[in-house]
Amino acid sequence: MVTYGVLMTDRIIEIADTTAFLSLENGLLKIRLPDSRNVTVPLAEIQCLILANPAVTITGALLSALAENGVIAVISGNNRLPAAMQLPLDGNYIQNERFRAQLSAPIPLNKRLWQLVVKEKIRNQGLLLKSLYGDDFNLLKLSNLVNSGDTENIEGRAAVIYWKNLFGFPFLRDRENNDNNLLLNYGYAVLRAMAARACCGAGLHPTLGINHHNRYNPYCLADDIMEPYRWIVDREVITINPQNSAINELSKEIRQKLLSALLKKIQTANGLCSLSDILKHNAVQIAESFQHNEVKLKY
Repeated sequence: MVTYGVLMTDRIIEIADTTAFLSLENGLLKIRLPDSRNVTVPLAEIQCLILANPAVTITGALLSALAENGVIAVISGNNRLPAAMQLPLDGNYIQNERFRAQLSAPIPLNKRLWQLVVKEKIRNQGLLLKSLYGDDFNLLKLSNLVNSGDTENIEGRAAVIYWKNLFGFPFLRDRENNDNNLLLNYGYAVLRAMAARACCGAGLHPTLGINHHNRYNPYCLADDIMEPYRWIVDREVITINPQNSAINELSKEIRQKLLSALLKKIQTANGLCSLSDILKHNAVQIAESFQHNEVKLKY
């Protein structure tokens, strides 16, 4: 639903095309718009609030309430791409215990967990290509070759095949290009916020990854957890811009479609599930893996 410049897609709210004053009122997010109209949303129904207009004003009381309710607040830059996130510090009743287990997780365990993440990522990439072109381009077979820690870099080999065939023509994944890369950047950033929220909810620290470990990356674990689900964004980008035409700005319609794609139900062995619930489930399984020093992650 689009309301006076406010994008509300189920539980992801983006404010980009209007000024607004955001405050807390009786447990509700209250959005006061320039025409004096008010929009209210229960905090319990929100998973992500995206602030993409520098003229938006938000109260400290609301920021505190968002954190208490596990809502991720994302602040975007002038290019509409997310630039910062507010995460809750207290996300789980046994958070201290899980932080300690996460910090002390042995390298072999992290390597086995990463093996599963990469296998699922490549498998999903193969399934997407097969659904689009009737051919997985050998990715399904390649996914079964991933070993502990992916020491042979099967992920990199699969990426070359995937990006070469995803759009039906060679494609260069370059974050600075104003084409489908712009759409991918936006979709991945929101997916990352959802994964970071899942980490906090499971009592894990999103900075301490199982494989990603860049010293300048504050969301390494979130990046690990989101890997198998990038295909959801990729699939929507193909639908929006199949010819990879030049895009100079992320329009309201494009952002709406990308946000909606991340909220669609996904078919699993247990029926249809939301991506948010799947990410939470994966995060909890990783937390249990750390606690028991045994792989509990299952896709």
